Amino acid sequence: NAYGSYGLSTGLKKRRYLLRTGTEIVMKTLTTRRIAITAVFIALLAVFSFTPLGMLPIIPGVIDTAFLLIMIVTLAAQLEGLFVGVVCSTTFGIFSLIRSFMSITVTAPFFQNPLISVVPRIIMGITAYYSFALMKKATANSGKNFVKNQLPSIVGAVVAVVTNTALVLGFMALGYGASTITVGGEAQTVLQFVTGSVLLINFPVEIAANVILTPILYTVISKYAKRGN
Repeated sequence: NAYGSYGLSTGLKKRRYLLRTGTEIVMKTLTTRRIAITAVFIALLAVFSFTPLGMLPIIPGVIDTAFLLIMIVTLAAQLEGLFVGVVCSTTFGIFSLIRSFMSITVTAPFFQNPLISVVPRIIMGITAYYSFALMKKATANSGKNFVKNQLPSIVGAVVAVVTNTALVLGFMALGYGASTITVGGEAQTVLQFVTGSVLLINFPVEIAANVILTPILYTVISKYAKRGN
C-alpha cells in the first residue's frame, strides 16, 4: 500500500544518508598524512613487539614489561586522536596475541586468550585518548605550560597503564585465578602471581617509565609537527 511504500522509501533514504555520512567521516579521518603516521606507529609496534627492544624482561622467563608499547599507543592517541589511537591499540593487542605463541614465559599461555591479549589493549586506546582530551580541555585556560601541556599527557599515560594492567590482570584472575604456575622454582596460583609479582614489580616500572617519557616525547613531537606545518 501507499503507506508501506512511503515507509520503505523513507527507510532507504535514511540508510543512504547514514552510509554517505559515515563514508564522509571515514574519508576525512583517513587523510594521506594520517595513514602515513599510523603506518609509522604500527611499524614501531611491530619492531618493539617482536624484538627484545620492546619486551624487556623484568623477571627473565616470567615477566616482560611492555611499557614501550603502551607508550607508543598513548602517544598515538594523544598526537593523532581517537581513531589512530584505537587502530594502534588494536594492533598492539593482535601483536600480543601472536607473540604469545612465540614466547616461552610462564604467562604466555594466558595471552593466547584474546580476552586477555586483545580486548584490554583496545579499551586502553579509548581511555588513553579520552583522559588526555578531557584533561586538555580542563586545563586549556591555564597560564602554566606544565599544566596546559605536560599534565594532560601525564594523566593520559597513567590512565593507559592502569587500564591495561587492571583489565589484563583482572581477566587473568577471573579466568585462571585458581590455576597453578611455577615462578622461581615455587608453585603459586595465578591470583597470587597477579597480586604479587606483577603489581609489585611490573606495574610500578610501567607507571614510572610512561609518566617520565610520554610527556617529554609528546612535547618534542608536537613542537616538531608545528614547525613542519
